[in-house]
Amino acid sequence: AMSHQKEEITDEILINLRKITQAMSIHSRALHRQHAITAPQLVVLREIQKNGKEISVGKLAKRVSLSNATLTSLVDRLEQAGHVQRSRNEKDQRQIFLTLTDKGLEIVKKSPPLFQERFLHFLDDMDEDEQIKVRSVLSKLAAVMNHDQSPSLDESLRMDLSVPDGVVASVQMLLHTTLEESIESKEKKTLESGIYIARHERDFPLSLSRHDLALFLHEHLKPYEDSVDDISAGLDYALNNDSNRKGFVLLLYEEQILHGALVMLDTGMTGYVPEHLLLFVAVHKAARGRGLGAQLIRRAQATCAGNIKLHVEYDNPARRLYKRLGFESNYAEMRWTRESASY
Repeated sequence: AMSHQKEEITDEILINLRKITQAMSIHSRALHRQHAITAPQLVVLREIQKNGKEISVGKLAKRVSLSNATLTSLVDRLEQAGHVQRSRNEKDQRQIFLTLTDKGLEIVKKSPPLFQERFLHFLDDMDEDEQIKVRSVLSKLAAVMNHDQSPSLDESLRMDLSVPDGVVASVQMLLHTTLEESIESKEKKTLESGIYIARHERDFPLSLSRHDLALFLHEHLKPYEDSVDDISAGLDYALNNDSNRKGFVLLLYEEQILHGALVMLDTGMTGYVPEHLLLFVAVHKAARGRGLGAQLIRRAQATCAGNIKLHVEYDNPARRLYKRLGFESNYAEMRWTRESASY
C-alpha cells in the first residue's frame, strides 16, 4: 500500500500539473478571444514570418514538428481566414510555398508571446543535470499517457495550445506534449470538433467551467446580452440535478475551441406553454456567417421531446434564422414589471 507521505507527494504533483494546464488553457482562450486564432496557427504564422519571404510546406512541417497532413489542415484554415496564401514553385509544380498576407503579418506583430516561452526562461536557469532529470521524468510520463491513447485520434487534437516555436530544446517539446496529454488525455474525444450535450457541469470539458460559459455567452450575445449573473442563473437551472428544474446545454467546438453554445430549459408544462424554453444561443463573433447557430438549434430540436418556445427582440437579426428553422410568432408577449407598477 502507498504510504501517507507518498500519497501527499503524488497529490501535490497532480495539483501542480493541473495548475500548469489551467494556466495554459487560460492563455489559449485569451489568445483566441483577442485575436480569433489558436496557438498552433500562431506558431505556423510566426515560423513563416521568421523564414522571410516564403517557405515550403515540407520545410515548415519540419520546423514545427508536424506531419504534412496536419499542417495542411492548419494552413487550410489560415488561408480561409486570409492570413496566408499558397503559391506553386514555377520549376516544380509539386512544391507549394506559403507566404504571409498583410493580415497575417499584422496578427504576428500584435500577438502576445507564446505560453511555452515562459518554460524556456525557466529551463535556461537550470543546469544541465536538472534539465536531464526533467526530460527523463516527463519522457516516462508521456510514454505512459501515449500508450493508452486511441490511434484513431487526429494528430491535431493532441495540440491544445501550441507546438514548439522553431528549433528549440527537446526538453521544451516534452514539456508541451507531456503536460497537455497527462492531465487532459481523458477529454480528447470530448474536444473533437462537433456539438456536445451537457446535462450536468461534470459533462463539460476540463478546460471549461460554468463561469467560463457564462462569460462566453455574455460576450457573444452582444448587443442583446443578459448580465453574467442572470446567465449563470439560467445555467444553474439547466444543469440542476433537481427533477423539477433541468434542461441541457449544447457546446459547439472547432479545433478544441468553443465556437458556440445553446442553453435549453425544461418548463415542466405542455400545451399553451411548451415543454422547452430556448434560453440562450450564441456563436463566437469571429465564427458568424457560417451556419453554426442553425446547427446548434437543429441539434436542440432533435434533442427535445416536445415543443420549444423562445423570446427574441423585434430588432434582433436572429429572428430571420428562427423563422427559417420553423419558429412562428403567433403570440404577442406582454410583461408586467414590479419596478414600473403604480397603484
